[in-house]
Amino acid sequence: MDPTLGPPHGLSSVKYDLIIIGGGPGGCMAARTAARDGLKVLLVEKNNEAGRVTRFCSRSLRLGAGGFSSNAVATDENLKRISVTIEVGSQHHRIHLQNMPSDAVIDYRGELNPVFNETFVSPSGHSFSRFHSSRDIEAFVIDKEQLLQGLLAEASAAACEIRAGTRCQSIQDTPDGVSVVLKSDTGEAVLSARRAIIADGSFSPLIEQLGFNNGRSAGPGRLKFMSFVIDRVTFPFPELRRVRLCVPSLHPGIVNLGPWPPGMFQLSAAASVDADISLPEVLNKFLTNSPFSEIFAGSTVVAKQACNMDRRPAIRDAARGNVICVGDNAAFAETAIKGALGCGFTAARCSKEAIERGADGANALYNDYWQHAFNYFSREYNRRVAGVRDFTQALQDAETDILFEWISRHGVSGLPNDIIIENRHQLEQELPEICAKLLPRDRDSVGRQPAH
Repeated sequence: MDPTLGPPHGLSSVKYDLIIIGGGPGGCMAARTAARDGLKVLLVEKNNEAGRVTRFCSRSLRLGAGGFSSNAVATDENLKRISVTIEVGSQHHRIHLQNMPSDAVIDYRGELNPVFNETFVSPSGHSFSRFHSSRDIEAFVIDKEQLLQGLLAEASAAACEIRAGTRCQSIQDTPDGVSVVLKSDTGEAVLSARRAIIADGSFSPLIEQLGFNNGRSAGPGRLKFMSFVIDRVTFPFPELRRVRLCVPSLHPGIVNLGPWPPGMFQLSAAASVDADISLPEVLNKFLTNSPFSEIFAGSTVVAKQACNMDRRPAIRDAARGNVICVGDNAAFAETAIKGALGCGFTAARCSKEAIERGADGANALYNDYWQHAFNYFSREYNRRVAGVRDFTQALQDAETDILFEWISRHGVSGLPNDIIIENRHQLEQELPEICAKLLPRDRDSVGRQPAH
């Protein structure tokens, strides 16, 4: 079946085992898995063509188990975290999701662009990296559309029905399944299914309708993202890395530079939606009037992408009744591509379990996965993320240089929050004014011995 087929016609009487809302990595992986497991599946995608990327989003497939904001997770909480290995082939590659069943393997035929580290750079060029060694590949930047279209083709081959150009207007959890209202250019249809997976991304109105947000705090608010895709960058390191450019006077946040398929680079930044900050202006300043402008000499902006995301805390029980919420609608960002793939696979497998043996046990299985596969519910992780003020907002350019020079001189690697917390005592002695701006006095230090 062609994944670009149009909206539904005369489907009101059809009973599905599973309806999946959303055609991102989580939804496509769920569709492929459930269809291969023999379920009658319908995948609904609001865009006119399924498998296309139309906004700013992650295209990195991280190989390790660490999160975006901290490498540290307590050992007992790390047992089910997803990591990725890639079996590189001449014509196609195999993506293996570790700590998942053996059939959670994806054939991928797109480009693989290796990323060897993540490096933070201050205004004067002092730097430190997330990982001690740059010899090992930390992530691959992939062709996300190729990944999605491959999953859709495999789902279609397993008899999954795919409907693009169709929105889910509403969903109701009923005693014997779910009822959904779909709308397209040709009209509306009311469909029923035994289970549903909602993988429609941030700001989902559907999980609001179902009450998943009841009791969920608003969090720190919404973020806006902006990305420039650029060419001809004089990359500042011998191997490709993610480079975090830190100039507080130009932007109270980190500006990110990294590889982008095919053969391009991405420059991106984020800010609160409520902040009076023009992200296009910020990125243009970094290109033309910043300490890093030389590396962009001769560069051309070939594309621009943007999106907004909700920063609400994660939903603790993402599976309830006959519905499972997958990915960014249930949390903020930390799932990324590999996590979304894991969520989609597990949600599909638990949906089959619910149909065969009942919802309660299947929902408990998914919620156990959700609560242990990511950092959202790790007290240690959240303490590290929340325990340090954002240095791009707390420090000036000169202070950022001093801090980065200290980290570089001591040969410390890691993410900023981890480094600051784990070396708090020594920082308080040697850089007391900077440390006072970053760490409240009443917080306990944790982790390794101070750097020497």
